[in-house]
Amino acid sequence: MIRLPAGLATAAALLLLFAPSHAKDSGGGSIPRKLIAAGWDSPTPAKLVEHLSEIEKLPFDGVRVLVEGKDEEGKRYSFRGLFTSVPWKEAWFASEVATLKKVRSQKLTDNFLSVGPGGGADWFDDEAWAAILEHARIAARLAKEGGLKGWMFDAEIGLKQPAFNYSRQKNKDRYTFEQYAAQARKRGRQMMEVLAKEYPDMTLFTLFLNSGTALGSLGADPLPMLSTARGYSLFPAFVNGWLDVIPPTMTIIDGAEYSYPHSDEAQYLKHVNAVRNTAIAYIAPENRVKFRSQVEAALAIYLDAYVGFPLDNVHSDVFNDPPLREGERLADRLKAAVSSAGQISDRYVWLWGEHYRWWPTDFKRVKPQSWEAILPGITTALREGMDPEQAAIARAEREFSVMERKSNVSGRQLKNLIVGGGFGKDDVWEPADAFVLDERFGYRSGGAARLEGGRPGLLAQEVPITPYRFYHFRVRLRKMGAGDASARLQWVAEDGSPVGEPLTVKPKHDPRDAWQPAAATLRAPAEAARLRVELVAAGQQSADDVTWVDDVELFAVSVN
Repeated sequence: MIRLPAGLATAAALLLLFAPSHAKDSGGGSIPRKLIAAGWDSPTPAKLVEHLSEIEKLPFDGVRVLVEGKDEEGKRYSFRGLFTSVPWKEAWFASEVATLKKVRSQKLTDNFLSVGPGGGADWFDDEAWAAILEHARIAARLAKEGGLKGWMFDAEIGLKQPAFNYSRQKNKDRYTFEQYAAQARKRGRQMMEVLAKEYPDMTLFTLFLNSGTALGSLGADPLPMLSTARGYSLFPAFVNGWLDVIPPTMTIIDGAEYSYPHSDEAQYLKHVNAVRNTAIAYIAPENRVKFRSQVEAALAIYLDAYVGFPLDNVHSDVFNDPPLREGERLADRLKAAVSSAGQISDRYVWLWGEHYRWWPTDFKRVKPQSWEAILPGITTALREGMDPEQAAIARAEREFSVMERKSNVSGRQLKNLIVGGGFGKDDVWEPADAFVLDERFGYRSGGAARLEGGRPGLLAQEVPITPYRFYHFRVRLRKMGAGDASARLQWVAEDGSPVGEPLTVKPKHDPRDAWQPAAATLRAPAEAARLRVELVAAGQQSADDVTWVDDVELFAVSVN
């Protein structure tokens, strides 16, 4: 045993005392969810610069950018045609890099270069692949120098010249599927080596990775079916090539494009499970640790489905799985979809839109109307759906519904934190003379508080609460004559000072001559010690103007 001198021992003890304790580290904080816009109206660098200020006002953290180069004769070359054998020159794209460098935005932090195969070069054609790898190098360098987050790779581009479909390879009579798969993996490895050298910390955002074929192989070994699969049978081998040599600084996104038809949390969980678990059957065993640590699941929203149904039933499950509730607006359904997708995805939610526009575009297949014009409220729905606090509130509302169902089944009532919320004889509302107990108008049984003109139009009660906890508040309101009926909720600190702004809770429908519910779910801030509940009758002019209040309830919500 080594003994330190007393002075050194004391110094060592102090160092241990004040050194950071990683064992007590609670983590690195939440991961911000980001909303990416893609579709037929995706801007060019010039359009992005021209309309930057208006794009920044929209609820997006990034956009897909379309880039084309132009040779000495004016012929255009697109990164959406990466798998073509024509040699390119980096100088053809220099002006686009210069334009991208003009984009300086604190809001649009995650812009992606649109990339796709778009060609049918054979996997065994070394000369063609020398050109393709140079295309990839130019695209990676452009993305880095242009300040883009990385690539947005769409394997569907060029489907008429199917790079990943074995059954349509021109030399399939010469080479077996296994030989083609081995060659595709080699090419994927070569491409990743190029990307790692040019842009090692890029994000490689694929609209779909192996999730595109995973769901078709549930309950079976998916590998044997690849040789006869149509569409993307060679794509898993290509992806394995990426993973063979991917640097630890790079992230791949599986965009789960097949989640387009859905808006429900359970359906989104199915697709994320396909990314993380079902599709891992396509990943070589030696790459599965890297896959687990470097591949993230994103979720997709197909905007046209929200405006085309029932005239266009493409992906119309957004309307019937689950069915639209009575009075539910399409913008409300979209907001719920974006909120659920944001909670379930690892980082990104992305939108694909075709027939309408967010900003001016020269693409002729896009109609002149904006998305906001064709679906009023869409911008607010997207912004609120991606708001983490609103998403948390929506989750707490769903959890409360579960709590209430369990309570109804078990017969054990949930604890109401409001004292005298049914307005019996032992009420503790203040001021005591603000209301009359009206035994004729109770919502269910017993009496109701009657607030009428000539009396103070406000009842109040403060309830002890726990900071950071979720609470569900509800009340029944009815009125006659003039005036407005509402509840006002105000967080209160230990010293009695208000915390934040009050929340006014009103019924969705006019409570005139009929009981109507008003409800809200909210989370207590860190500084709060109590919740002040105020029942308000405003604008009354005489004793004939009456507001009735009953069944005031406040429940603590457990979110699991």
